[in-house]
Amino acid sequence: GGNQTWWRNQDEAMSFYGCGIIAMCNLELYVDGVGIKGISFEDYKAYVEKRRKEIYSLHERSKLQRLGLMPSIMERGMDRFYNAKGIDPIVSWCPTINKRKIRMLIDNMLDNNVPVVASYYVFNKKQKLYLYTYNEKTRGFDRTAEISRHYFNIVGITRRDGKDMLVISTWGQKYYAFYDQWVRKLSIFSNILYITFTIINITRTKSIKKISSK
Repeated sequence: GGNQTWWRNQDEAMSFYGCGIIAMCNLELYVDGVGIKGISFEDYKAYVEKRRKEIYSLHERSKLQRLGLMPSIMERGMDRFYNAKGIDPIVSWCPTINKRKIRMLIDNMLDNNVPVVASYYVFNKKQKLYLYTYNEKTRGFDRTAEISRHYFNIVGITRRDGKDMLVISTWGQKYYAFYDQWVRKLSIFSNILYITFTIINITRTKSIKKISSK
């Protein structure tokens, strides 16, 4: 995945508040097979710039830019992305604030090989979500980062010492976070962009008129 700080010397707003744009572009590129094909640094940045211009733009007013990418823009962007492929998905930000249901929805997306765009957003900045990296030497997890207002991609769920951990892609790195710590703050602000697909089966029936002849 990408890192919004790659724009540090050219776009301050993108550098500070572009995490939602990066998360959306990561999702799109993965769905398009870039996880297998690979992509260069230059091509990645060019793709992000293209999508920013087309749909994923931050608010023009600097004070509102701090809110990051608006969920309504995310929903519209995903609709357009899939519609161009002839697919009509159901896309919704914050599909539920029920802790049991949200897990089912995350599992459903991951089972369908679709990375989850998620957020952790709390008003009390002391209530941070801790991010961990795996230490090959100690075979344990080191706490290496923390977030209080951030978009990221959930790319998997693993289990460690009896506890579920989210596998997260953000800032161009792989991190882990304890699922219980994230879901504890579930709200309209800390939630996911849910994408699902419906298949409508239309059964055609023929009316057969029986004609009797005498």
